[in-house]
Amino acid sequence: MLIGAIDEAGTHLFETCPSGNYFEYHAMAIGDRCQSAKTYLEKHFESFSNLNVDQLIRHGIEALRASAQDTDLSEHNVTIGVLGKDMPFKMLSKEELRPLLGQENVEMV
Repeated sequence: MLIGAIDEAGTHLFETCPSGNYFEYHAMAIGDRCQSAKTYLEKHFESFSNLNVDQLIRHGIEALRASAQDTDLSEHNVTIGVLGKDMPFKMLSKEELRPLLGQENVEMV
């Protein structure tokens, strides 16, 4: 399970394991075929602190695309939620997702 949180120290992302261990990351992917997404995130994570929400969402989509292989990403198989300091949790609607998923090879940094 991935858990995102915000406190006085900033944003945090934790992965928990069935063993009870947990690890903190700047970016992480879990699930079937996640290795390609992890590789993408590891390659780009150092730039994430300087990006806005839209740019971070695009990186998340590109990480998904890296692991999707033969699957086309659409508003029917992708869900995106965002949160941040002074920004309550929000799930993007299907209408908001459609144009984002249509953007391929967009320069992100």
